[in-house]
Amino acid sequence: MFLRPSYCIVVMLSALWLGGCADTVTDGRPLKRFTDLVRDSTLTESEKKAAINELQKDKKRQQEQLDQGDGGPKTN
Repeated sequence: MFLRPSYCIVVMLSALWLGGCADTVTDGRPLKRFTDLVRDSTLTESEKKAAINELQKDKKRQQEQLDQGDGGPKTN
């Protein structure tokens, strides 16, 4: 009794899954290698120094606010 509906569901889901994979693979562009993807997302030395400098400034500003007593929760 439940065999036919479950069979149809399995067939439809597999067809949808394969259709989705086929759509992403055949976009006409060559696939990037994993090492290229990782290399693209790394920061250069100057970007690293700028990020560290910005974080240090933020930490210093937060510490100054705490030292002045402005770090507590605000009440209305």
